[in-house]
Amino acid sequence: MTEEELSTRSTFPERLKSAIGGAYFPAMRRAVQTCVLLEANRCLESRYSVLRPFQRKIALYDTSVDIINTLDYIPLYHRISIMFRTASGKLPLSPELAWRRMKVTEKEIMKAIIEKLEPLLEKGISHEEVCQEFIKEQYDSTLPNSGTIDTEKPDCWEYTHLIPLLAYKMYYSGKKVNPNLAPAVDPNPHRVVPNKKPDVYPPELGKIDIPQQADISEERVIGKSSNGSALSSSDLSPSSRAAGERCSMLKEVREHLVLLKDFEGVISDAEIKKRKRELFKSLPPAPSVAVAEGWKINVSPKGYVKQDDTETKRTKEVCKTEVVC
Repeated sequence: MTEEELSTRSTFPERLKSAIGGAYFPAMRRAVQTCVLLEANRCLESRYSVLRPFQRKIALYDTSVDIINTLDYIPLYHRISIMFRTASGKLPLSPELAWRRMKVTEKEIMKAIIEKLEPLLEKGISHEEVCQEFIKEQYDSTLPNSGTIDTEKPDCWEYTHLIPLLAYKMYYSGKKVNPNLAPAVDPNPHRVVPNKKPDVYPPELGKIDIPQQADISEERVIGKSSNGSALSSSDLSPSSRAAGERCSMLKEVREHLVLLKDFEGVISDAEIKKRKRELFKSLPPAPSVAVAEGWKINVSPKGYVKQDDTETKRTKEVCKTEVVC
C-alpha cells in the first residue's frame, strides 16, 4: 500500500503500525501518546460545540483510552503505559493534562519539525524520505565534529529526541495537515460524559492513595478507600491478564538468551549482539513498587448520561481497563 493509500483508506491502528515500522517499543510511548491524543481530538471535533470545557477534556481522555484499546498489536502491559504522565512515574494523565498536551502539539510540530525540515521539502522526495533524512540530519547534529563522523543512529533515537515527528509523519504533508486523511472513527460513538464536573477523574483515582516505599508495612496496607477504611494487598489483586503477559514475555526472552548461548562459536559475535539488543527492546517495562507489592489501581473511566436533567450512572464496557500501576 502506498503512502497516499495508507493515509486515505486505512484505520488509525493500521496507520500507526505502519508509521512505527510494525513493532512497538517502550521508547515510543510519548510519541504514540501524542498521536493518540490527536486522533481522539479528530474524533470529537464535531461534538465539542455541545460540550462544556470540562466535558471536552474528559471526552478526550476517554476517547484516547478507547483508541489505545484498539491497538491489539501492542501488548497489554505496553498499552497501559501509553497514557502515563511519565514512564517512571506510572501515574495516568489527568484529562486536563491530556487536553494541554493535545493543544500544544501543533505548535511543537511547527517549531521543532517543520521549521527545520523546510530545505528537505524542496528536494522533491517522498514524505517518508523527508522524515528519514530529517532524522539523520538531527542525529548527526548531536555528534561532536558534526558531519565528519559516520556513527550509526541508536534504535528508536527519534522517538525520545524528536517526539512530535511521529505525529508529523502520520498527519502532515509538507508544511500543512494532510487534507486527504481518512476520517477519524470513534471506537465508542455513543460516548457519554459527566453532567457535573467530578472532583477526581477517573473516579477510581480518588479511592486510593499510593504510598511511598518507606510507608510499606508488614500488613501491606496500601491506602485508604473513599470511606476511610484501609485497603490491603489482598483487597486489590493485580491484573492477572497483564501480569500473565509480562511473565510470558520474560520467560520467552530468557529462553532465547539460553539458545543464543548455545550458538556461540557457530554464528558471529556481531549477530549475537544484534539478537540480544532485539530481545532487550522486547522486554516489558520494569515494574514499579506497586507492581512488586501486588497493588492495583482500577482506572476504568465511567460515564454519566444526561436524561431530563438527571444522571444515570453507566459503566462503559468498551474502555473498562484494570491497570496495574
